[in-house]
Amino acid sequence: MKGLLIFLLSFALVMVKGQNRNAFELIKKHVYDDELSGPLPNADKIINLRNQLRADGTWADIDYSSKSISLWPPGEHLDRLRMLIIAYISPQSTSYQQKSLYDKILLAAQYWANNRFESSNWWHNEIASPKAIGVCLILMKFGKEKIPPAIEIPLVGLMKRGDPYTKTGANKSDIAMHYFYRALILEDADLLAAAMEQLLFPIQLVDGKEGLQYDFSYLQHGPQLYIAGYGEEFLKGISKVMAYVRETAYAVERKRLDLFERFLNETYLPIIRSRYIDFNVHGRGISRPNILEKTQETAILKQMKLIDPAKNAIWNMVLAKLDSVQPFDAENISTHRHYWKGDYTTHLRKQFHFNVRLASNRTNKSESGNGENILGRNMSDGVTNIQIFGPEYFNIMPVWEWDKIPGTTTRDYLGDLELKEQWGARAANNFAGGVSNGKTGASAMSVQYDGVTAQKAWFFFDKEVVCLGAGIQCAAQEPVVTTLNQTWLKGPVVWNGTETSTLDSVRRRVEKGEFITHNNVLYYFPVAMKVGLTTKDQAGSWYRINRSRSKDLVHGKVFKLWLDHGVTPNNASYAYIVVPGTKVLDTKEMQRIKIWQNTSDIQAVEHTGHGILQLSCRQPGTYQIGDWSITLDQPVILQLSPQPTANMQLDVADPLQQAKTVHVQLVNKRIGVNRTLAIPLPQGEYAGSTMTSTVTTEKR
Repeated sequence: MKGLLIFLLSFALVMVKGQNRNAFELIKKHVYDDELSGPLPNADKIINLRNQLRADGTWADIDYSSKSISLWPPGEHLDRLRMLIIAYISPQSTSYQQKSLYDKILLAAQYWANNRFESSNWWHNEIASPKAIGVCLILMKFGKEKIPPAIEIPLVGLMKRGDPYTKTGANKSDIAMHYFYRALILEDADLLAAAMEQLLFPIQLVDGKEGLQYDFSYLQHGPQLYIAGYGEEFLKGISKVMAYVRETAYAVERKRLDLFERFLNETYLPIIRSRYIDFNVHGRGISRPNILEKTQETAILKQMKLIDPAKNAIWNMVLAKLDSVQPFDAENISTHRHYWKGDYTTHLRKQFHFNVRLASNRTNKSESGNGENILGRNMSDGVTNIQIFGPEYFNIMPVWEWDKIPGTTTRDYLGDLELKEQWGARAANNFAGGVSNGKTGASAMSVQYDGVTAQKAWFFFDKEVVCLGAGIQCAAQEPVVTTLNQTWLKGPVVWNGTETSTLDSVRRRVEKGEFITHNNVLYYFPVAMKVGLTTKDQAGSWYRINRSRSKDLVHGKVFKLWLDHGVTPNNASYAYIVVPGTKVLDTKEMQRIKIWQNTSDIQAVEHTGHGILQLSCRQPGTYQIGDWSITLDQPVILQLSPQPTANMQLDVADPLQQAKTVHVQLVNKRIGVNRTLAIPLPQGEYAGSTMTSTVTTEKR
């Protein structure tokens, strides 16, 4: 009996080892297939790399002594080694399994194994280099000749960098990824299980900490909006590993996959217009060339087709958008969302995207760090992204005038000033938020930065966005301006439908009812304002905003439109309406938009055609807004909209995220409303989100 038991235990152990071995082989094959799924390295480039590799395993044009924090030259060595390996192991390569190429691979691998290169940026040391080593070693498992232990063992040793247990969000996943690679190389089941636990750990909702939020925004580097950048790395890394472990015991569970797909499908992918993402969500990354063009995101979608093929119709539709094989306005979307954790609002339509980046003392403003985003001082103070075609802001950042970022109210300096705070700092204001019913909504914030105070609000109807500012004050010597847009000049600038501007610089007063159109966006002035407009050539360099980039001159003609509030404004205000996706003014539609209040205490707008009333209230009190008398005991952002039945929907959000209840009295004799409501507000991780109630009307 004892002998039988020993036999059964031994047999079970053999079976487990066999299953583990099969899982390792399958996962490594998935890595191999993924790495070889892209285009092969250029044959001439491979020949040049082989010929230029010196006898000591180095390339002469790489500065191996560099400790650069951004574009770290020694990292290029591993990139080239990977290219040589792909050329060696790919059956489609003209260098497939060539002994002479294998010898070069050994030389380059040996040189890296014999050294310990260090960047001043921990990311290269603890993430980029270990991951690159891991990919190279796994791929060489598929070569006719392998990396010998004398080289592989020290290379694996160099991968033992970083601790995923001490990191959060995308950084945790990135470090865990090279633990995953190391587990595959060593066929270590315990290490693989630990790596998978840390890789999938970020797929959970967190409250204000770094990672995926309850509003499905993504925060990193403190509570700082990073839907792209770190959020993008979260998507890339985890989709990759989920695809690698599919069809094995390590496959992701459905609950986590659903969370991952919600962030991908409801937050990240919708804010890509054509193939270009909103610059607001990229943090300091906007100072990098080509960062807004999301062609490489096709890799995420291709992984999702392997992970969740039941949704291939969705993945294929998005692939068509990213590949630009469909028109820019092919996506039939009509949503409005406010992200109360990320201080971010999106208003997405088939015809356009209009998004706003806010700031509050609950979130970090856009950061500077590693010599990047040097001029981004105002990158969170009500910044607006207006896209019709997609590439309106693509690579414009080197030539931007950075105190006229779209949407902001700022001091107009003679030259752009550098952002002194590093890695993000909390905004001073506590009032920032938004209300939404999923289709329309309103957002607002109090700006308190650089000596400027302003109460800013955005009222989003279907096709129109009403932009209001009030209480604008500044004691400094520089003029204060509000910028409507600063984008690449595309086509003519047309004044009032017929007057085409042939000047490259205009300062003038516009009267009530005047409008300007450019690149299929209409800017309407419901009150008289003093405006500035330039269509000049602007010049700069990537180095100007990112110290690791080129000093070469970049230039191009820029459409820049702003409002001039003058020097030392005291309680100044502004109002303008943006109608994206059109060149033609609909006068009747403009007459249906009523700006009832625009003061420091309350800003309120009604669209009588849609029956929607929206307001941002900063002080309790009773306010007369058209036919409505509204009494509030708390600062709120509020929306009243008609329901299909003879009722109205009341949406309320707390922009301070502090109140437990708001008392609202609504009186409208015309439609028979006289109601007092005590509305419980969301608490905890949902504080600041929208609470919906029904208001019964006697007549409509």
